[in-house]
Amino acid sequence: MIDAKNRILAKDIKSKINLPPFNNSAVDGYAIHKSDLNKTQKLLSTQRIAAGDKLPIDLKKGEVARIFTGACMPSNCKTIVMQENVTVKDKHILINKIPTYGENCRLAGEDIARGLKVLSKGDKINATNINLIAAIGKQRVVVKKKLKIGYYTSGNELKKPTEGLHGSQINNSNHYSLHALLEHAYLENKYLGILKDTKKFIINSILRNTNKFDVIITTGGASVGEEDHLIKTIQKLGKIFFWKAAIKPGRPLAVGKIKNTFMICLPGNPVSVHLLYGMIVKPFLEFLCGAPLIQPRGIKATAMFSMKKKNQRMEWLRVNIIKNSENLSVNKYFKQGSGMISSMVFSDGILEIPENISYISRGDRFIFYSFKELFN
Repeated sequence: MIDAKNRILAKDIKSKINLPPFNNSAVDGYAIHKSDLNKTQKLLSTQRIAAGDKLPIDLKKGEVARIFTGACMPSNCKTIVMQENVTVKDKHILINKIPTYGENCRLAGEDIARGLKVLSKGDKINATNINLIAAIGKQRVVVKKKLKIGYYTSGNELKKPTEGLHGSQINNSNHYSLHALLEHAYLENKYLGILKDTKKFIINSILRNTNKFDVIITTGGASVGEEDHLIKTIQKLGKIFFWKAAIKPGRPLAVGKIKNTFMICLPGNPVSVHLLYGMIVKPFLEFLCGAPLIQPRGIKATAMFSMKKKNQRMEWLRVNIIKNSENLSVNKYFKQGSGMISSMVFSDGILEIPENISYISRGDRFIFYSFKELFN
């Protein structure tokens, strides 16, 4: 169980016990017999019950039990008088405020009843539901096998940050960001290196790795440039399901399959890599692991800016939340290029503009996706 967080369930989980397992007190006070609820004379305190004690004995008429929060209640008692509402003298109490029947009592099974399905196959285990799993007494859970992910970065121009840059070389930043994005308990990922822009190298490298991984992800090499051989290689060795999406940024996205290995080809621009991963790739990987295919959770936000937009494509605009606004309102971040890495650091999320929109007016409302939600 201690290693189960963020794994995906392979079987439903049903509770074999009631939760709580027994009637227990919600407060510190006195358990009172039903027949004494409307009486104002002194009642005798005959026992003391704390959480974890052995089962208490039943109360007789005219008796109460000193009881503490979480303690098991006598079987013939379902009402607790709060300690603030009694006067205590020696072993007797006088009730100053009569409770209603059933007050301050937590009934067995009122949270979870025995036999109830509490989690379903495909659910992801998190810090909240793992508490419930442990509370119903499960010591082990059956989870889906980890999905094996291999990933490349593509381009002859890429260098390690430690190597120094010469000419038109750039640092291989996508290696580190993809590693961070793929760090999930349900994934097992491995960096396969730089995929050089030569036909022979790409074919040999892809063939060598397709049987080792469930999914191979590449960045760069998915455009129509003369030196981009990746798409042709996938078409030759397998099949392309789609290539080019009506999305900005992220148009050169391609998805295919070689034998039993899915191929996901992302553009090389860092912003495209991040946004496509959060909006499309991550939900798809979770689906392959057995989780339901669910779109990331967004919320309506008001655009506090105006701009023209090319129709026939959806746009993900990086935006910042306007603090202290009555409703969720956002402003467009001033840098929108797909290579503007800083925009992912200094903006709060994206505003999704549908493809049929050609002009955004101040006050228009669209779906906002928080980076904290997309990349957690």
